[in-house]
Amino acid sequence: MVKNFFPLAFLFAFAMYSCQQNTVSESSQDLSHLDYNLFSPIQCDLDSTEIYLMDFIPNAELIDSVSFNNKRIAIADQKILIPQASAAIDQLFLHVKGNVLCIPVLQSKKQRIRKALRDEGYQKVALAGSFNGWNPKATPMSIDKDGAWSTELILQPGEYAYQVVIDGDWKLDPENPNSKSNGMGGMNSVLTVGETTNSPFITSKLENNQIVIEADQPCSFVTCWQNMPLTLSQEIAEAIVLEIPTEASEIERSHLSVRAFNENGIANDILIPLAKANPILNTAELSREDHQSKIIYFTMIDRFKNGNTANDAPVKNDSILPIANHLGGDMTGIKKALDDGYFETLGVNTLWLSPITQNPQGAWGLWDKGVTSKFSGYHGYWPVTSTSIDSRLGSDSSFKALINGLHEKDMSILVDYVANHVHQEHVVYQNNPDWATPLYLPDGTMNTERWDEYRLTTWFDTFLPTLDFSKPEVIECMTDSAVFWFENYQIDGFRHDATKHIPEEFWRTLTYKLRTRIADRDVYQIGETYGSPELIGSYVNNGQLNAQFDFNLYDAMVSAFAKDNGDLKNLQRVLEESLEYYGSHHVMGNITGNQDRARFTSYADGGVRFDEDPKLAGWTREIKHQGQIGYDRMQLLHAFLMTIPGIPCVYYGDEIAMAGGNDPDNRRMMRFDDLNASEQETLDLMSNLAKLRSNEMCLLYGDTKVKQADQDYFEFTRSYLGEELTICLYTGYASAENRAPNSENALILASNNWDSASGQFSGPGYFISK
Repeated sequence: MVKNFFPLAFLFAFAMYSCQQNTVSESSQDLSHLDYNLFSPIQCDLDSTEIYLMDFIPNAELIDSVSFNNKRIAIADQKILIPQASAAIDQLFLHVKGNVLCIPVLQSKKQRIRKALRDEGYQKVALAGSFNGWNPKATPMSIDKDGAWSTELILQPGEYAYQVVIDGDWKLDPENPNSKSNGMGGMNSVLTVGETTNSPFITSKLENNQIVIEADQPCSFVTCWQNMPLTLSQEIAEAIVLEIPTEASEIERSHLSVRAFNENGIANDILIPLAKANPILNTAELSREDHQSKIIYFTMIDRFKNGNTANDAPVKNDSILPIANHLGGDMTGIKKALDDGYFETLGVNTLWLSPITQNPQGAWGLWDKGVTSKFSGYHGYWPVTSTSIDSRLGSDSSFKALINGLHEKDMSILVDYVANHVHQEHVVYQNNPDWATPLYLPDGTMNTERWDEYRLTTWFDTFLPTLDFSKPEVIECMTDSAVFWFENYQIDGFRHDATKHIPEEFWRTLTYKLRTRIADRDVYQIGETYGSPELIGSYVNNGQLNAQFDFNLYDAMVSAFAKDNGDLKNLQRVLEESLEYYGSHHVMGNITGNQDRARFTSYADGGVRFDEDPKLAGWTREIKHQGQIGYDRMQLLHAFLMTIPGIPCVYYGDEIAMAGGNDPDNRRMMRFDDLNASEQETLDLMSNLAKLRSNEMCLLYGDTKVKQADQDYFEFTRSYLGEELTICLYTGYASAENRAPNSENALILASNNWDSASGQFSGPGYFISK
């Protein structure tokens, strides 16, 4: 593991581009007894903001004092409360045993928005939209002094889809003329908050062996080296020069971080990894602990490859249709694919396994909508224990063999962990039935699948009790069960199921235990939350998770690439919104698909319609490929994911554009042989894209600049220390004539629909140049 220690006192000379010398840091004491990563910024709330100091320093008692806005901040119960930042970017200072550490603090951009509706004799009115999880109970309206129904929303700048719910009927807002398609054959009203501003943009380059940061307009800069503050002049500048401190030579991996702002807004941030005292210019110098370099591949173990028929044990119950039963995939099968070089050929370097804990025998649940079937626990999300391996998936020895095999190939492994709920046969529930939330609500209705209305208490099904994390003993038990997997196996991280249904205290406790009890690994944790960017981002910070999956970006990709009238301009908006919320160098997961959605390819080629129930479609008909268009569009999706910020996450089978409806049809057995020409072409192109990403620093740490975006054409650049790639995507939906990239750089990778002779696209495709 690469440790981010701060071993010596240092002086760090930081010069403005004009060569004016800035203040240097004071000498500091040895901090080698501490270990923590580069701090992510604090996003202020509209008023005051509560901060947990253990998010930054696990042993918060080491903090002597905290200062902000030139004032000392009182510490109470290892927490502080700070006011709104005085500038677009401010800094919070932690004084720790003679050292001063800084945390960027971003000023809130939230606005108070009054929404009103004229009264027409209504009895009950509410709002439901992307800002509240489409939960009308979260935003009721009431009659105000003017006799109108009104409410106040506090929202970040952005675009929000919503409807008004009047006496139980969902409708477009009659007083808002702006609306757009909901992607499923209907319409939503659209609320736009804030105005577009010409925010500054900063880039990095190497000039005379110095790192130069340039801005396209005068800015104030905030910069640090591995959480150590660098005191800058208040002078506004258009460029600065960074000098790497000599003390960096004693640390295997550290980072330079640069932020900038002016009256127009906050610029993109710059992150430069260092190997000893040198900026990394070659991806070969990165390790699998450098999270930005990850390319994740998800395997649903039972559906991937059967390597050991001796552990095959499908449930013998006629109430389960074959597709909903165990099909025989196991860890030995994944290990065989690893040994055969399959994952190396793909170009992925991180394997995410579906849950491996023991699941129940027998038939559970029920689908009864034209087709009737129960299910086995083949998928792993119904644990009956939290600390033992399901015998149908593998054993202690086969799991360790897989881990060792991956590490020998310099690959990482993530395990899917289920904490929110247990199966009713789980020993935790059997011994502590009071540890579950109530199955019935006060009004007598069942508290099942109430995902947003009762987010922290709802059950997934009547045999899956949701745990009550308001009880400290439940948090202690389940976080200890999670740490068990790190203490007994050399895994590298978790994918966390149902993240938003678990309170933040659980995630803070788990992350604290991992930091203090697992000293040999830099653990990566990624969560699953469906909701607004604000809700998703609330779990991503120093004290909780490293990342979550960006489902909002995925929805925009499906809309842009899979539909005949897809709009790449909207994709640009959502991409830039994600960078705004999660940072220019976030490690969020960007997915090709997942186990809860119909296959992208089948939406893209019309095998599954957007206006139908994709689960029912998968149960009632055989969904096949509908021509080449689905493959072309899948290739576009791969090209986009492999070139934008964040971590690409490939759902097994998407490398060959597998077809299918929703669960369980999207969980067909993986195919490795007898691929048709289009499947092989898609696999080869995805592999080339993944390997390109792994070989280009600008695709891992580069800045992102959109050059052009309209309905059917999207062009953007990624740049890092003077190296730049141009990425052009063409959907072919709207233009009367083919598009040609504006770039005059040399082609390095293109889809088969790029015609180099004519310099044009012949259909949906991509072009990457350098």
